[in-house]
Amino acid sequence: MSHSIWRFAAAAAVLVVAFPVLAQQGLPPPGPPPAGYNGQPSTPADQSDRLRQGLNLRPDQETALQAFVASMQPNVREMDEIRAQSERDAALPTPQRLDGMVARMDRMRTMAMARIATVRAFYAQLTPAQQHAFDAMPPMH
Repeated sequence: MSHSIWRFAAAAAVLVVAFPVLAQQGLPPPGPPPAGYNGQPSTPADQSDRLRQGLNLRPDQETALQAFVASMQPNVREMDEIRAQSERDAALPTPQRLDGMVARMDRMRTMAMARIATVRAFYAQLTPAQQHAFDAMPPMH
């Protein structure tokens, strides 16, 4: 009996000491917004203009630019369908819920790979100096 009390006391002491440390861990506060950010989401036209000016794009690079900017736009319908399927799957038994999770991850990976291919195609159209400037730009939002 006394061993149980000592184990309980030791576990409680560990929790009392560890809890303040665990409670302090969290995400750091966000950093300052990027230069020129006005608090509004950028439009595809804003993104195109920023890239055109920041990279000094040539007219023959316009098609790749437009494909790139279009690929960066969120696919709201697709994401809504993924969320809705996730909500429907919540009532399923665990094995089927896990299958649904894998299917949604596969779907999101396909979407990401399509974006990556478009980024690579755009990047390949840039000169080395433009690539260097592109690499230094903040992410598009």
